[in-house]
Amino acid sequence: MANQHFQIAIIGAGPAGMAAALTTTKAGLETIVIDDQKDSGGQVYRHLQANRETLPAYLGKSYYEGAELGQSFADCGAIYWPDCTVWQITDTHEIALVSRGKAELITADYIIIATGAIERPMPVRGWTLPGVMSVGGAQTLLKQAALGADDAVFVGSGPLLYLTVWQYIKAELAVRAVIDITGAEQWRSAIPFAPLALLQPDMLAMGRKWLRDIRQNTEVIKHVSAVEITGQSQAQGVSCTLSSGGKIDIDSNHIFLHQGVVPNVNLTMATGLDHQWDHQAHCWRPVTDVTGKSSDEQIYIAGDGGGIGGAKAAAIAGRLAASAIVARCGKPRFLTQLYYKLRHLHYLSIRPFLDRLYLPPVHFRLAQDDDTIICRCEAVSKADINAALASGASGPNQLKAFCRAGMGRCQGRSCGLVVQEMIASHTGQSMAETGYYRLRPPVKPITLAELASLEGPWPD
Repeated sequence: MANQHFQIAIIGAGPAGMAAALTTTKAGLETIVIDDQKDSGGQVYRHLQANRETLPAYLGKSYYEGAELGQSFADCGAIYWPDCTVWQITDTHEIALVSRGKAELITADYIIIATGAIERPMPVRGWTLPGVMSVGGAQTLLKQAALGADDAVFVGSGPLLYLTVWQYIKAELAVRAVIDITGAEQWRSAIPFAPLALLQPDMLAMGRKWLRDIRQNTEVIKHVSAVEITGQSQAQGVSCTLSSGGKIDIDSNHIFLHQGVVPNVNLTMATGLDHQWDHQAHCWRPVTDVTGKSSDEQIYIAGDGGGIGGAKAAAIAGRLAASAIVARCGKPRFLTQLYYKLRHLHYLSIRPFLDRLYLPPVHFRLAQDDDTIICRCEAVSKADINAALASGASGPNQLKAFCRAGMGRCQGRSCGLVVQEMIASHTGQSMAETGYYRLRPPVKPITLAELASLEGPWPD
């Protein structure tokens, strides 16, 4: 591929990216969609085109609702580059990527970043043991390879956890237990927003069905104050402490953890876009206007990467961002934009309720034991970070020099929020004042051979 210029470049082929491409191509704008997966769909519709041939019922109706969007995207005429890693966006809107082992540069008049969400870390003792993985990872295996583990224990809370447990049950995989960390405080915080959530009755009904089927098919343990994964060379079980002081031990070689998702901001932060701390969702999110336009006039954010809303909200956000760009290209779409704005608000009406209900308690957001690993890439423990803070480290970036937390290949994806909150707790600052890691390209690992293959001038 030679260096090329496009009118629209979309990064990510999940619901937001696919929907945005439908809008821009319909308006006659030359559009390229770049995605790091082998097939379109993102996490929520992962492997959908292949699964449509066998239609496994355990994936559920909401999964197959993406089939029409996926087919429309395949037919829309957008240039689609799957299996590509975007590792930098420059100030001059050059997009640096790696495809088939070779680095390339493309440019675009407008860029839509639709990189979705990542799971919030859950740093409990033993979470780095073999046999422990995220619920998102467990669901990926189920969608992509029809693989699952019998007698697994699911730990955490949130819609993705309950959906994946439900899918396991429907796939006739035995679930040993569900340890639900949602507490009474979260319920009290969420109840005032329940009337607003009633604007999404279908989603509420679906959630109730998941929970009902889970309770009928496996043990659900609630009122939990602490969790520890036991084992030496691999996971052997879970020990949970109840709020009453009692203790429950469960034997299992497969433990799946989850306590919500947060926007994947690594690319947007490394690009230098403005971000703000979201107090309700307890995460960072890009600063955008209602259409998704970022602090850079030519870059838009769509979908869960700009704030968690779910698949339907993400698709509408993609169309809204694309429609705004189409209007800037001389094709006014006032009524269309108004429709998308109203639909987006409608789909987001349930979020205040969910954000408060499933915000993990602070004792689960932070590790409780000194020997718990916080930074998985560099094997930095809670004790290591506390020692660095006691020695004078005052922020996430200074902490790197003291103990290397955040310097691994994931660039803070699995430890950033935990480290930030530990520093805020130590200094007495707010999370916004404490700040986040300073992220730099490459935002994803690339090899020296790939980098050396780049032809022409290197990106600034």
